[in-house]
Amino acid sequence: MAYSFNNYLVLIIGLFVRSLTDGFLLPLENHILMWCKIRRYLTHVNYLLSSFLLTMACMNRYARVRRAELNRNNQFYVLLCERRTTCQIILLLIISCLLINLHIPFLFEINQGKCYTRSGLYRYVFAIFFLIFYGLCPILIMIIINVNTVISIRHIRRLVHPMISRGEFYFIGLVIIHCIFNAILTLPYVINKFIEDYAFPSTVPIGTRKLIGTIVHLAFFMNHRVVSAEFDNNQM
Repeated sequence: MAYSFNNYLVLIIGLFVRSLTDGFLLPLENHILMWCKIRRYLTHVNYLLSSFLLTMACMNRYARVRRAELNRNNQFYVLLCERRTTCQIILLLIISCLLINLHIPFLFEINQGKCYTRSGLYRYVFAIFFLIFYGLCPILIMIIINVNTVISIRHIRRLVHPMISRGEFYFIGLVIIHCIFNAILTLPYVINKFIEDYAFPSTVPIGTRKLIGTIVHLAFFMNHRVVSAEFDNNQM
């Protein structure tokens, strides 16, 4: 539920800003410094929180599978599956995302009529930060967790009375599929942002750059929309 709600926030904020910028020709973030800082900060918090919550969903499914293995060391996984623990982790993730992105309101500014990172070393550091925290790191962690989940499922299927329902297996598959979609739709945007916007000057014509940017941006927003009704109904 928290993951879906955050994704809807990403869509609402993104569509609102795009409507102002492209529909009404009101790029407020390029003219009002305070709006530039607030908008960029909230946007990046939403992006990072979305990846963190999906990673937490993977961990939750893995904990449920390990809990079903009926071994003596499953108390830790039982604790992870409790609703109270889940709520505490969500709160911790929200606070972490707010703190991790706290540098943005201080180091983003309006440069040459565009809301952008401050010129100099910070721009290159932020490029690496964005690539690692928003792209590579969450996806690698999801891959590791999901591989271990599949291994545990194969072990559970050999048990005589596994304490895990068919619906639970279905939702685990749903989370893994959504992780795959997340990687496919997010990585192009993150890599393009690293290469095009922050790190290296490009000799590609501006029209082509805008076309590529629009396509990967659309794919990135599709990632936040591809949330099925089953995902919402199976709240953690």
